[in-house]
Amino acid sequence: MNKERKTIRFSFTDLMRPGERVAALCYLFIHVFALPLTLPYLPLLIPGLSGVDVNLIYYALGLAFVFIFCMRFLRAGFDAALDFPANFLLCVSMAFVIELGLSMVINSLMELAVPGLGSAPNNETLLSMAPQGLGKLRAMTVFMAPIVEEVLFRGLVFGALRTKSRAAAWIVSLLAFSLYHVWQYIPSGGLSQLIYCAAYIPGAAALNWCYERSGSIWAPIAYHMLINAVTLGALL
Repeated sequence: MNKERKTIRFSFTDLMRPGERVAALCYLFIHVFALPLTLPYLPLLIPGLSGVDVNLIYYALGLAFVFIFCMRFLRAGFDAALDFPANFLLCVSMAFVIELGLSMVINSLMELAVPGLGSAPNNETLLSMAPQGLGKLRAMTVFMAPIVEEVLFRGLVFGALRTKSRAAAWIVSLLAFSLYHVWQYIPSGGLSQLIYCAAYIPGAAALNWCYERSGSIWAPIAYHMLINAVTLGALL
């Protein structure tokens, strides 16, 4: 009995149903490309709408999607977390250690490659939005974004590929998550902005490990919320 429970605990199981996966795949392209290209024009239709308001709408739409179309996946992940709460907490804790160690190495390499590189443009965007509504920024960054992004990048991308190839799941999800945080800055900053993708690899690796090891989407969600709160606190 103990051996059987241990196997269930540490083997990865894709809990997303085929219908949820199709819906999530459709929304992935909307979330990554369509909305970022169209929502910036929303203030032209609604005068007085700030940048933080636009981003709040962006993640509110994503949150509505995941709770409507992926609720069964979220519930299954919640049940899996309750089955092994100690493992859940261990995975979240170890994810922090993994990201910390990888960040030290990658940040050092980035500094050697490009001295004085500076902060990632995404962090500069957060700083610029803080005066427009700090409460809204916290709600968006700490609570809304982790749920939406983890369902899409861990639940959909990593989960779909993990059942076929572990290496592909890790590589594609690392690249997709890193590019997601940078690609919008390329038109204005050029291809040199791609260097900042490296800054998101430690976090993506920690989130992948957290999901794979815990078997619950709520473990990377919880860790993502934690690290976003820490990052936002450090920036502000």
